[in-house]
Amino acid sequence: MTPEQIVAELKAQLLADRKKRGIKTALERVMDLPHQDFMPTPEGTWPGGVDLVSKWTNAYKRGTPRAHRCAKPLREVQAVMLEECAWAAAQPDPIGGVFAVGVGKGKTLASLLIPEVFDAKRPLLIVPASMRTQLEDDIFEWSQHYAFRLKYLNVIYYSDLSRPKATGLLRELNPDLIICDEAHNFRHASAARTKRFIRYVQSKPQTRVVLMSGTMTGTGLSDYAHLSEIALRKWSPLPTHDNDIDIWGSVVNADGEPDDKAWAVLHDLCPKAAEEHNVDLMRAAFRQRFATAPGVVSTVTSSCDADIELYAEYPDTTMEIRQHMARLANDWVLPNGDPVVDALHMHRAAGQLSCGFYYIWDWPGEPDEEWLHARRSWDAACRQYLKLYAREGCDSQALLEKYVRNGGPAILREILDEWDEHRDKDQPPTKAVWVDVTPVLHAVQWAQRQPGRAFLWYQSRAVGDMLEAFGIPRFDNGSMTPDPIAHPICALSINVYNKGRNFQAWDNQLVLEPGPNGAIWQQKLGRTHRQGQTSLVVRCSIFQHTWANRNALEKAIRRARYIQGTTGEPQKLLQATRTF
Repeated sequence: MTPEQIVAELKAQLLADRKKRGIKTALERVMDLPHQDFMPTPEGTWPGGVDLVSKWTNAYKRGTPRAHRCAKPLREVQAVMLEECAWAAAQPDPIGGVFAVGVGKGKTLASLLIPEVFDAKRPLLIVPASMRTQLEDDIFEWSQHYAFRLKYLNVIYYSDLSRPKATGLLRELNPDLIICDEAHNFRHASAARTKRFIRYVQSKPQTRVVLMSGTMTGTGLSDYAHLSEIALRKWSPLPTHDNDIDIWGSVVNADGEPDDKAWAVLHDLCPKAAEEHNVDLMRAAFRQRFATAPGVVSTVTSSCDADIELYAEYPDTTMEIRQHMARLANDWVLPNGDPVVDALHMHRAAGQLSCGFYYIWDWPGEPDEEWLHARRSWDAACRQYLKLYAREGCDSQALLEKYVRNGGPAILREILDEWDEHRDKDQPPTKAVWVDVTPVLHAVQWAQRQPGRAFLWYQSRAVGDMLEAFGIPRFDNGSMTPDPIAHPICALSINVYNKGRNFQAWDNQLVLEPGPNGAIWQQKLGRTHRQGQTSLVVRCSIFQHTWANRNALEKAIRRARYIQGTTGEPQKLLQATRTF
């Protein structure tokens, strides 16, 4: 017997012994899950979907004594979500659902009817605070057509769970069903609100959880593996242990770097992909297994038939901006000489300089020179060390600080000790210093040239202030919504208005500060590219005049490929026709 045959026989014996003892790998457990019938066709319909629409529309529609009370029929995807909830309700385990349903597909109405399917006594709906007004409007609209018990439904906002005094909020509400609309707000397992959410479900294991999001994941499986396990328990189609999540993610994630071991671990999911090291094929196999798992609904078509066109916009880049951008890239310093420490700070500062400004401390009186010196010294020391010695486990300022406290270089400890003496002082506020307003002025002139309605999307408050100073109505308060008649041209904060709003009355937009987050791009474009859009084409112009803006867009597109490849949800960035 050859050595290879001996190894193969030993592996077979170990596998047989593991199966005999009921031990499964993460992949074996996932592949052994039943396959459901509710896999959408490429056209976005479901087998038996028409019958399900009739079944669930008739189940909850209001009586029709007057014509305006006639129920609008559910969409197929809404009926499928309710059917999946009915399956979950019949299980002995407290199963919920994972609904990776795209922007504009009708998640709000489904979230109001799901408590009826589960016959929940204390249902809780969690939504972003920015959706408050839209949710109120939707409840009023749909209550004319469908019967749902609003008096039993509690509604809170993700921001409520982030407040220091909210540690016992879920315990006080004691929900038996939690529906998370825009569930990606719980993607960070280390965030306070996520910890409170998980802690409550662990303390009340009979609580059912339903997750809904058109952007369940943005960069990798760790965005939602913990959420899938909470909602589906043993039925989760994702790995549940950190090591397995990392190994699977190295293959399918947006920025994954798989080794031979990772390909071998996922070999049985798609042998051809593993043998050819084909990421796209492996993502497709993962998507198929995810979408057919019990309790999962995943859409595969866009919510809007309009085309999307992307245009590059190139404001004049003055010599001053070019010089400061070059210095930032080469020396990692801001125009005033302050050091930029890590990659996150670098990307943020580069995006701001692309619009013509940067932030400095705004001291109310005399600057605290000792605080400034200690902070700058520590930042500069971190920057230099990470530039020369960054490595896994020590590649950010926070990790370097931990390393220094645990016995790192003595010279760094001295600098850190000096910073420790001052770091607890109150930080001064910041203010924007404008190098050149040409990019913002270009955006204003672009808006004035548009024949119809148009948005100006911005990220930084300083940009919003400048747009407003040039006469563009600015919206950065979630309680206020622009009116298409009164505000045909207006500026919207990306942080506030990128989700949960219906802006199909607009079909044109300019993004002044393009970011690298593919999930945010999906949500942002989905405000106008959604059901109800009457224009044949939705247009989006994007500032691309600096390396920072170009890199951000390319990274967003790369992440969009990951999202579409693993979830099947069409990404608007990838649907779009690029004219540059």
